[in-house]
Amino acid sequence: MSNYTLNFAPISLSGKTTIFVGTQPYSKEGLHELRQQYRNSHVFRRRGMDDTIVDIPVAAGAEPLGNLQEEVDLSQAKEHWPQLLSAALMRAFVGARDIVSDYPVTVLGSTMRGLLFHRDLPPWIERRTSLQFDTRSHYLAGGRRVVGLVCESRTRNLINGTCAQLLELGVPILGRYVQVERGQNDNRLVPRRTLIGRVTAIEDGVLILDDHADGYDRIAATEAFPESRAEAFDDIVGFLLGAKARPVLDEAENAARQLHAGPGRKRQIEEALGFLRGKAKLEAVAGVEIRIGALISTSDRDFPQTETMPKPVLVFDPSSARKDDWSERGLKASGPYDQRTFSPKKLNIAVICQAKHEGQVDRFVAKFLDGMPDSVSGKKSRYSDGFIRRFNLEKPSVAFFTTPTASANDYVHASHKALQQAADEGFKWNLALVQVEEEFKKYDGEDNPYYATKAVLLKRDIAVQSVRLETMGLSDANLMYAMNHVSLATYAKVGGIPWLLAAKQTVAHELVIGLGSHTVSGSRIGSHKRFVGITTVFSSDGSYLLSDKTAVVPFEKYADALYDTLKRAITQVRKQDNWRSTDKVRLVFHMFKPPKDTEAGAVKRTVDDLGLENVTFAFVHIAPSNPYIVFDNAQPGLGYGDPKKGVLGPSRGLHIKLGDYESLVVFSGASELKQASDGMPRPCLLKLHRHSTFKDMTYLSRQAFEFSGHSWRMLAPEPFPITIRYSDLIAERLAGLADVPNWDAEAVQFGQIGRTLWFL
Repeated sequence: MSNYTLNFAPISLSGKTTIFVGTQPYSKEGLHELRQQYRNSHVFRRRGMDDTIVDIPVAAGAEPLGNLQEEVDLSQAKEHWPQLLSAALMRAFVGARDIVSDYPVTVLGSTMRGLLFHRDLPPWIERRTSLQFDTRSHYLAGGRRVVGLVCESRTRNLINGTCAQLLELGVPILGRYVQVERGQNDNRLVPRRTLIGRVTAIEDGVLILDDHADGYDRIAATEAFPESRAEAFDDIVGFLLGAKARPVLDEAENAARQLHAGPGRKRQIEEALGFLRGKAKLEAVAGVEIRIGALISTSDRDFPQTETMPKPVLVFDPSSARKDDWSERGLKASGPYDQRTFSPKKLNIAVICQAKHEGQVDRFVAKFLDGMPDSVSGKKSRYSDGFIRRFNLEKPSVAFFTTPTASANDYVHASHKALQQAADEGFKWNLALVQVEEEFKKYDGEDNPYYATKAVLLKRDIAVQSVRLETMGLSDANLMYAMNHVSLATYAKVGGIPWLLAAKQTVAHELVIGLGSHTVSGSRIGSHKRFVGITTVFSSDGSYLLSDKTAVVPFEKYADALYDTLKRAITQVRKQDNWRSTDKVRLVFHMFKPPKDTEAGAVKRTVDDLGLENVTFAFVHIAPSNPYIVFDNAQPGLGYGDPKKGVLGPSRGLHIKLGDYESLVVFSGASELKQASDGMPRPCLLKLHRHSTFKDMTYLSRQAFEFSGHSWRMLAPEPFPITIRYSDLIAERLAGLADVPNWDAEAVQFGQIGRTLWFL
């Protein structure tokens, strides 16, 4: 029997809960002024149904402020509980902890130097824990609302010394980004830091900045603070401690890992809630106590509905006779879905690499094509068959084109040599295998060999599979796992179909549209540009098929692009499957952000233009960043040595239904962690928009989970549905290519390569 615990502690009220509250017409400025003036005596919230401000007296002797008054029983009016609990937490922590935020309430741990210890470090350099308290609700059968406190823990780096103090200690700050402190609206909160620019020079104690915010081309060193991002923090500690820094940082990192692992995280949360139950007396209003219960577990009546979803079923032949729920086993046993129709069977492969690494790349290509029969995991050889046999191909024609250096120009020149040879000999390259390096990720636009090469070859409809030199250098015991992923993505890029995802039989025609995004910026301070990728999946003949057209557009244009994509996809599938205008159609949107009227407008325009009469739709926000943590009390951890990975971590496929509009889904569980230091697997929060007309949250959660197992990028499950993951990748790749001179986006928009999964 399952034994889960959620980091959710139900709350209740006790005492005289019937009170009077005030109401007055809402205005943004009025609400702000009331909160500023009466923060210590009242709690305010905006009530949407009549657009009013409700004021609740919380201090002893305080009276309602609004012209109109209402009698309210707080024990029943749970809509007020989140604001009342947040205000009570603020009162409890003032003077006891440094408070970083009031919504959600976030406090720093003890000032006893936290996780970083060394006598030569100044006391203002710290790594401390932080605790975040959020008020959430879930709904049980019959609509009964359970309100509770959700608590999670993190670690924070703190550098509370100024740049002047760093300079006194001999720490160089040229090239570092710096921040300025600004007071917050609530003086109970610690000052907020804002990034203002990068130091290029120092003149008489004044920092000269570039890539700076408006009005901050210079600032006194005594008024500026270094940023405390992980790499900057470690670098400063390194200057201060020299050779002693690495052991100190490693010890701090190990301590943080223990806190992030299941047992440590659960212990911190329970200790924090114990403090609130004991030493801190929480009152909603004067005389009304807030009682915090224990973290809920599956044996409690307040625990939400839970299920373990079955693995997605994959189809490996057009007749649907060959199926499996494990992609690697299915490919080995049955071959790819399109093995009888895929063409050409004999691929022409160009290998582009640096001359000094040609021997290493040559060995890698041989293993990739022919397999690694001598490399085993346990008693199984994970890549014994190789790319050729696994995908039922003939021995390819392979040619090498080397570069004298790692520059983008040399990579482009090698690509042109490959193209020239194909033109001279009258054939076409089907695939380019390109050796890259981890270092290339730091380069932008035309200086990035990966994007420069890709831009040249994609314009000629040549699929590109890059492989990092660091991957090629792995031991065979580790390389065979990487080979599985590389071979799968390569086959998909050259137009192959490894498998299809079985679709449950339904009356409705169904399209699932994924919206993902990628943000690019040439600077830390300047404007950022967001691109949106759109991926469309539709059901047909018992399988989910990926549309052969994807799109990517700047964020401000994506409503029109969504309309165009929807209209084209529906028209295509409607014709292919012979839809009638009266047929039932369901549109499901997987979104990287909370949906707004923009998406609803695009759907309505599409439905009206195509004359569809029976359409339902669902907007599902896939939110990986959320405060929930699920502990599986029956999970002792995985692995043969210590420490074990995933202790108390939930398994992939867990679904916790929080209500009709929210669910938690574990797309990547304890087994998917690579090592113990990865901490705890986190559930994704799926949120259904209130304007959706299809509202089966269980169906939508199961469908999203199935799509996470349908990736042709890797044999392991993705941490998100492919509808989101593919869209993210499309946006990221095209944003990178856009910085390459002479790149033509129409190559993937209208070219043959655009009909493949070129972006994997």
